[in-house]
Amino acid sequence: MTWTSRGRMAAGASIVALTLAFGAVTTVAFLPSVSQAQIFGDEDEEEDLGRPATPAGAWDEKRLNRLDRNVRKLERAVARVENKKTPPILIEPDPEVVALQATVDSLSRKQDEQSDVITRLTGQLEEALYANQQLQGTVNAQNARIDVLSRRADNADAHLKDIDALLAPPPPPPASTGSAEGDFDQAFALMTSGQTDDASRAFEAFTTTWPEAAQLPEAWFRLGQIRSMKQDAGGAVAAYATALKGWPKTSWAPEATVRLAGALTDSNRPSDACLALSQFDKLYAKTATNEHKSMAKTLKTRSKCAA
Repeated sequence: MTWTSRGRMAAGASIVALTLAFGAVTTVAFLPSVSQAQIFGDEDEEEDLGRPATPAGAWDEKRLNRLDRNVRKLERAVARVENKKTPPILIEPDPEVVALQATVDSLSRKQDEQSDVITRLTGQLEEALYANQQLQGTVNAQNARIDVLSRRADNADAHLKDIDALLAPPPPPPASTGSAEGDFDQAFALMTSGQTDDASRAFEAFTTTWPEAAQLPEAWFRLGQIRSMKQDAGGAVAAYATALKGWPKTSWAPEATVRLAGALTDSNRPSDACLALSQFDKLYAKTATNEHKSMAKTLKTRSKCAA
């Protein structure tokens, strides 16, 4: 666009503004005030004295500027009359500024849209986190229940193993040596070494394998000792009583009689215990050790035997 075209457009806009301004201050323009009468200065005209005349109908840059200054002076004068603090300013919008403002507006809208998207995604994320927490709580509860059920299953398995052990047949006794004396010595060695379960099975096998052996009464006596150690009072009474059939004169007979009386007392059979103790006094008191005599005296007191 040439300076002439731009000048014509600016002049047209300025003339329109001037016309509106003159309409608002018609009375003011004719007041005999020195300050208001001198609206337009002569400095611009003085500057043009040495300059060649411009052809008619042509607008140069300096004239346009001067016209714009005059319009602004007129606006300030109108503002002073209307008691306005800030004079109105006529500004022709710059196309580049308008385009830049449109770009800024577009970017602002995009930013708002992105903010909405971020807000929506944040809400979705929070909902997902809450759902994850709920799911984690459910998983923890299920894990706790699984632990409880696992412990119950382990306890049930251990209980079944105990039942199987109770119902299972006892292990076989040690293999026979082929002789009564060898089998007895083998069972006695197991007993003295602390293997009472194996010794018990070995003596029981001895009583059935060698029913006529000379060691049979003592085998029953040793079975009575093992059963007493296991708190089997009834089994001990049977074993001791079998060993003492005929009231033998063996070295172990006094102890067997006293321990029979103790097993009878533990079985709540005081009268039978007193009978066994009377046989002890009658048959074994002289050959018994002081330990066995003391045990017999204590048992008499417990069973309240007659003196």
